Amino acid sequence: MRHCLVSVALALAAFSTSPALAAVKLTAMHIVSTDEAGKIQGVGAHRFRTTQHGGHPAIFLVPGDDPAAAILNGPKTADNEIDITLSAGTHTFTILAERSNSYTWTNYTLQLFFDRARSAQISALVPLNVNSTQFFPPFSANPGQIEDLAGYPGKSPGALVYKSGPNEVTLTAFHFSDPSLYRLDRVSPFEVRSDRVLDFVGQITLEVKAPPQIHMGGVANAAGFAPRVAPGSLFTIFGTDFATTTAGVTSLPLPLELAGTSVTIGGHAAPVVYVSASQINAQVPYEATVGANVPVVVTTNGVASPPVTVNVVPAAPGLFTFGDRRAMVQNADYSLNTADNPAEVGSYTVAYLTGAGALDHPVSTGSPAGADPVSRPRIPVAATLNGVPVEIAFAGLTPNLVGLMQVNFKVPVLPPGTYSLLVTAGGERSNPGFVTVR
Repeated sequence: MRHCLVSVALALAAFSTSPALAAVKLTAMHIVSTDEAGKIQGVGAHRFRTTQHGGHPAIFLVPGDDPAAAILNGPKTADNEIDITLSAGTHTFTILAERSNSYTWTNYTLQLFFDRARSAQISALVPLNVNSTQFFPPFSANPGQIEDLAGYPGKSPGALVYKSGPNEVTLTAFHFSDPSLYRLDRVSPFEVRSDRVLDFVGQITLEVKAPPQIHMGGVANAAGFAPRVAPGSLFTIFGTDFATTTAGVTSLPLPLELAGTSVTIGGHAAPVVYVSASQINAQVPYEATVGANVPVVVTTNGVASPPVTVNVVPAAPGLFTFGDRRAMVQNADYSLNTADNPAEVGSYTVAYLTGAGALDHPVSTGSPAGADPVSRPRIPVAATLNGVPVEIAFAGLTPNLVGLMQVNFKVPVLPPGTYSLLVTAGGERSNPGFVTVR
């Protein structure tokens, strides 16, 4: 048997996306000139803000460490609010600001506001950098005063760490540099535009620790996303803070951990195919116990998520689809079946799915299926196209891949057109997928 769709199992990248919910949000930022003890200056103080209060000069932010990159808030002060999701990992932002008076100061404090709080939860103090774009003065927790969002002074929290439930944000880098160092002119005090006055350039880096969270109902069959899975099948988990990077497997057998992320289902380790911040693709262990409400747990860098349950059933056939619910089907010439590339009536085609369940020749969890002998489901497999039963030449695991099942079937006599394919295994029915014939 020849197979050109091998990427189906090894590159189960996002079949569907799930928005990452905020672990923590950065919702305001102030920078204020102070003395070396953090005391706020009086007349002529420099105040830079991401919120507009009395027309104070604005902070404009660039994601990352390139001061010339696109500004994410603005172009005017009234538009420079921020509402930035901080998922687990490292977040760096470059600060651009321009003073609106001629006073000169040598120390600056940074106030960070999270989750719509009115008072700062992190405040740092740093001498103005006047020496180099490569080496910066050390910063410290601000021991002095701060101003809340209404402009009233208060005691600094004296902290570089913000904790919200299980989430933790740490300010790990902060500098604020004299305009003469970078010689940039991208913003004015009140909008994003050049005005022949050089900008202050600063930068912050935040390290965020947050436990992974699985969405309720976020565990599903990788093909069709039905809320049931079978031992040995490929499945998908949606949630937040699953990984601090995106990674996919490049070799077999599948690993039990990928980029610091691992999964258990019913207490059994699940081999991992793909991880990102919001999605994991993995294989249900063959050892998983069949039953309702089986717990699934994601562990990221040693921190475990609360469990979310899924139903594990003897068979859970799911057709892989693409585009507008088209079944992943190869024509007799091994090309992909599409509306413009139909299958001939009477020809043999191959549909790809997952969820075969128990096998006549067992395969180890995470390992590719063998080619001699091949592994077939122990339960009966049938298929219909437009409700017409089809002749099945082979139903079993795709050799040399993990968790991928194929059904080789003969296209029945039908008028030219596009029809719905359904596969059943042990009475469980797959999601439909469209196939075009001529």
